[in-house]
Amino acid sequence: MTIKPEDYLLLMFSMKGVGKRVDLKHVKEKLSRDIKKFSDEETKKIVEGLVEQGLLEEVKGLYGVTERGGKYFSDRIKEIEEGLRKVNEPWVIVYKAKQYYPVVADTIFEFCKNRYVGFYCLFTEQRFFRRDFRGKKIVLKSPEDLLFFVNIHYIDVIPCVHRIGIERPDWLVVDIDPGPRVSFEKTKEVARITFKIFEKLNLNPALKFSGSRGFQVWSLIKEFKMPEEYQPLVLRKAKRERSYFSLFADFVRTIQREVDKEIPRLTTSETLGKEEREDKILLDSASMKPLGLVRAPYSVHSKTGLVSMPLLIKELKDFEPEDATTEKAIERYKKKGNEFILKESDPSKLIRLLV
Repeated sequence: MTIKPEDYLLLMFSMKGVGKRVDLKHVKEKLSRDIKKFSDEETKKIVEGLVEQGLLEEVKGLYGVTERGGKYFSDRIKEIEEGLRKVNEPWVIVYKAKQYYPVVADTIFEFCKNRYVGFYCLFTEQRFFRRDFRGKKIVLKSPEDLLFFVNIHYIDVIPCVHRIGIERPDWLVVDIDPGPRVSFEKTKEVARITFKIFEKLNLNPALKFSGSRGFQVWSLIKEFKMPEEYQPLVLRKAKRERSYFSLFADFVRTIQREVDKEIPRLTTSETLGKEEREDKILLDSASMKPLGLVRAPYSVHSKTGLVSMPLLIKELKDFEPEDATTEKAIERYKKKGNEFILKESDPSKLIRLLV
């Protein structure tokens, strides 16, 4: 699908939002980078045509989208999204994230309160991670703080697994990460078994899609005393200190061993090289460490633009990634509200299994 320069510019201006303006030089640079070379005259003609339609406005030589233009583009994007993604997929993801996050900001903020938060930032041909802003670790004090960062393209929200100043996780997270040769159906089966093992251990599991190819199962673990008999599991390449973080990482490894009993030789809890785990599913414990981070429920995945969406276990069998677009997530959230409910759990059964 060939994209008209007018549609491309409406994406650019709508992504920036009402009140944000740029000059013609900026417009020409972006058109020439992503579509084809444009002269000053060609650029001015396209922009002024959009102004005449009331879709853009000009203030002192600077141009920005009008409310009418934003609404027009919002109504049109479904028709032209595929073509726009071929031209500049990061812009499409950012635009849709900015439409999406105001709907769910209150809920996402609840998962970020009193925790350090990291973000993946997305710009044209750039995706990079940030956990500091202006020389300080990022802490969100309100939903408005979250939307401030989204507005500057910090669109993938990844809070810490423990609260600020607390030297132990309160979230136990099993990240189910399939190798490239593992089918989505197999991945769903492992997610189902993992969830059932959490239930068997009285861990009150909550399930969500990762936003890419995998899933996560979470539990909120109440405060407990570390068992005296606990010693960290011996791993191939690591000397490990006795701590709550080691214990939680070993919880993940213990759950993986239980999964292996149900579906042998498919899963691993070892961080293997890419070639070694192409046909394996990693039950990853990497977030179970000081300042360890995990993607928040309802966050937008910065690579795919899909939502890390909570799911009921009965939905898992028929779930497909395209069910987690921002549009479908908004529709679901408006009907059902926050579905990622974490109920405090006692890890006693899991501790007995481990030690």
